[in-house]
Amino acid sequence: MEQLQIWPEGINKQDGLATLGFALEDAQGTRTRGWYQVPDGLGAAFTESCDPFVIAALFIAMQTPATLRVHGAVSASLLKNLEEFQAIWHTWKPVRYQPVEILAESEQEGDAAAKQANGSAAVMAFSGGLDSSFTALRHRTGLAGRQTEDLQAGVLLHGFDIPLKNEAAFAVALERSRLMLDSLGMETIPMATNLRGLGGDFNDCHGAILASSLAVLQKRFSVGLIADSAPYQVMLQRWSLPYGSNIISDRYLSSNSFQVMMDGAGYYRFDKARALAQWPEAMANIRVCLGHNPDRRVRNCCKCEKCIRNILIFRVLGLGLPACFPKDVSDGQILRMSYTTPQRFANYSRILEEARRRGIRASWVRALSLSILLNRLQLPFRRSELLHRLVARLK
Repeated sequence: MEQLQIWPEGINKQDGLATLGFALEDAQGTRTRGWYQVPDGLGAAFTESCDPFVIAALFIAMQTPATLRVHGAVSASLLKNLEEFQAIWHTWKPVRYQPVEILAESEQEGDAAAKQANGSAAVMAFSGGLDSSFTALRHRTGLAGRQTEDLQAGVLLHGFDIPLKNEAAFAVALERSRLMLDSLGMETIPMATNLRGLGGDFNDCHGAILASSLAVLQKRFSVGLIADSAPYQVMLQRWSLPYGSNIISDRYLSSNSFQVMMDGAGYYRFDKARALAQWPEAMANIRVCLGHNPDRRVRNCCKCEKCIRNILIFRVLGLGLPACFPKDVSDGQILRMSYTTPQRFANYSRILEEARRRGIRASWVRALSLSILLNRLQLPFRRSELLHRLVARLK
């Protein structure tokens, strides 16, 4: 089996920024550098443990496959959990991912003293979207009940959905996130990272990227929250997994010093939207857009599938059009939607079911019903085309 080596590079401070880096060296001796960057004043939260680097490199190692040798200290509890994490992903995708051995220079719990000093201070990955906004609101206003964590800050990750080259777009997203989190008494932490460019399938490894980017701050926090986008009920559907961030595997990215937790899986988007409607700053600033141009994912385009879906969720609840959406959706847009994945069929079918349950007979409900029907009728033809391409490739 090949070998990948992780070399910690320590913290570099320059131009008001603190950067924590590591090098990932393959069997040919080629090194790829990974890094996390925050404003200088936040650099004191960076861990000295190699735990975040291992989490960031694990999917690459499993896909190679290659033994992961770490030239530094890794938490023994994390190494134990990662064995189960690998077993889960190998079960889901046995051809793509193979369990690998992780060999650390030393095994010791990362920042145990910091955990004792910080207690249960929590930080979350905050995108400004509906799911993460609900998690922030839930833990800051008592909606989580006995599950409430001491949530103190949200990390907005530059390089995750907004490319690193687009600093202007990130600045706008950061300001909008800050307006939301300030209103809840939370700190906004801007962090840039290049982990998405290290390699691996982003659809599979994005949860690990989020966990790694939160764990890197474990000198100040001992809990990291990741908002769940798929409720437990959806998990019953065979198409819902595997997905890069999920309630089953993400918790195994934890150590005794830093616990990674998924949050909000007990709620549908209807429940989340209803709660967020009472939060004016969220209604003005939520960012859900997944338009084709990632550089423009700052303001909601009101044209992409995700924008339309969220607008309809607020509409079916009788909450009107939130201020974060500059335009409403027309019946024509609903009719022209194209979707082939089981998840999208389920999403829109659920909206239609809720509209009918509420006795809504507006024209947009008829347009949605017809849209679902038309897309279902097109499925055999689309599948035939895909089958034709597959056969041609096999030949």
